[in-house]
Amino acid sequence: MTMKLDDLVKAIRQYRGVVRKGPVSTVAAGLIPLQSADVLAAYGEDAAVIKVGKEILLMAADGIVQDLVDRNPYWAGYCAVLVNVNDIAAMGGQSLAMVNVLACSKEDVRSRIVEGMRDACDKFGVPMVGGHLHPDTKYSSIDVAILGKTDRTRLVLSSGASDGDPVVFAMDLEGQFTEGVPYSWDTTSKKSKEAVRRQLRTMNKIAPYITAGKDISNPGALGTLGMLLESSAAGARVEVSKIPRPKGVDLVQWLTAYQGCGFVVTCRPGRAQLVIDEFARSDITAHECGVVTKGHKLEVEFGGEHQVLFDFERDTLGGALPQKI
Repeated sequence: MTMKLDDLVKAIRQYRGVVRKGPVSTVAAGLIPLQSADVLAAYGEDAAVIKVGKEILLMAADGIVQDLVDRNPYWAGYCAVLVNVNDIAAMGGQSLAMVNVLACSKEDVRSRIVEGMRDACDKFGVPMVGGHLHPDTKYSSIDVAILGKTDRTRLVLSSGASDGDPVVFAMDLEGQFTEGVPYSWDTTSKKSKEAVRRQLRTMNKIAPYITAGKDISNPGALGTLGMLLESSAAGARVEVSKIPRPKGVDLVQWLTAYQGCGFVVTCRPGRAQLVIDEFARSDITAHECGVVTKGHKLEVEFGGEHQVLFDFERDTLGGALPQKI
């Protein structure tokens, strides 16, 4: 049975990874207004951009949802590292080091979380240099913060998309959904260190050709594009059928999945093929799927139908009004 666009739009808008982004704006509104001449970009970006002399430092943090920690402590630890490394890569950066906050009173669960973090640190080549432990909580949680760096000329922001820019989705299609975690598309755990690190360097390589970019994270492919557009105060039209997808994978599950290695970028006009070719060199499948438009709507087309997925005049994914360069 062919999915109707109305059902697809409804599924994405109701997806937990999309819905839980809304409250970000209220928290950020109470914290971000404090200004610093050395903070070049913050709210709306995957990582804050901080100028230290001639250096450009990147700083981000992520926490893992409670049900993943309870269901698969090892994978929660692994993903706590993965999501942070992806945030730095999405900014065109190189990850330097991480710290963690671990809350867990059960020694066996704690050891599995630590094992996952250790294996991910080894896989991505980023050391865990410190943190804090709560050994007496009634719950288990893991949060990681990361420090990275990039060159000013290689910095990729979420907030630079403009009318007429092509929209490119790029995903590693060689993977599998983690058992018991249907929203986690794992492309890294079975690959070599060299392969995953090469993929992480791709955004840095294509930075001169792109105007904005994000890693495909908790709100899925179209939700992540929505975050980028909200940060850029722009809209877009996207043909859903052009988004890369492995054969036999359910469309809704794919579009709402966290990608182990996935990015959505907007390009300078005429540069989309260069970007697609560079992703291909790292075994990442990329397709031009749409175009950035004026206004504040993310419009999607599928099966001959057309609908507005997000209207940022009334919807929010927590990325509005970024502080940027």
